[in-house]
Parts: sequence; C-alpha cells; structure tokens
Amino acid sequence: MEKRVKCCFTGHRVLARDFDEKCIDETIEALYASGVRVFISGGALGFDMLAGYAVLRAKKVHSDIELWLYLPCRDQDARWREDDKKRREGLIKSADYIHCPDIPYDSTVMKARNYKMVDACDYCVSYFNGKYVSGTAQTIRYAKRTGVALINLGTYDLSNFK
Repeated sequence: MEKRVKCCFTGHRVLARDFDEKCIDETIEALYASGVRVFISGGALGFDMLAGYAVLRAKKVHSDIELWLYLPCRDQDARWREDDKKRREGLIKSADYIHCPDIPYDSTVMKARNYKMVDACDYCVSYFNGKYVSGTAQTIRYAKRTGVALINLGTYDLSNFK
C-alpha cells in the first residue's frame, strides 16, 4: 500500500487582525502539488478551525483531498459559544475521518492530541507568533524533535526556535 503524505495544523486561537486566510489556501495548494492528500485539524477555535475550512474549500477543487479531525476529547466544545459549536459541527459533518477519544477534558488531552497529529504527519503548518508558553509552541517543538517539516504562517521565524 502506498504511503499517503499527511499534514497537520497547529496554531493560536487568536490571530493577528491583519492575518490573511488566503495564505492557508495557498499553502494547502502548494502542499497538494507536492503530494499531500490528507490534512489533519485539531478542531480547536482559531487557526485549527480556519485551516479545517480551508481544506474543505480545497476539496471542491481536488476531490482526492481528505480532512481528518483529531479531536482531543468528547467535550472539547463544552464552554464554547453556540456559533463556534455550529462551525465545529460543520467540520465534523464534512470530515473524512474523525479520531476522538471517549474521555472528558482534562489538562492532558490537548498535548496528547497534538503529539498524535504530529506523529501521523510529514508536514506541520503552524500559525505561531512567538508565544513560547502555548500548546502551539509545544507542538512545534515536538515536530522539530521528530523531524516533521514545519511551515509557519505566523510572523515568527522558526529557524532558531527551540
């Protein structure tokens, strides 16, 4: 069986006001051209959600693209606003594959989900602004340690990130 090239997304919940979502579309298109067919989103608010919907837009052009969701726990959206819950539900309904452990939220689920996404992937697209104490930073560090190719759509230069 041929190995399928995969990419995951990690990023902050709050993005810069001048962030242009088109860069996600362009990055997905470039990754598609290099052979990526599976894109994995963690389904969180902010960058994860934007990336998931960008993958769905790309699927309209490239029918062989798949959106996989790696959700951290069954009640990820328990404290979310209703409109955000509906957007998440839209991703869930459109996903080709969903991994969601049947566990409640606790302090460990996000890290476990992030590491699982990175372990499954060849590429990791991030939106990172330099906030060193964050789940995004933790995920980028792990991707660097494991040799996953990183692409940052935020303003921070990852070349010297430790």
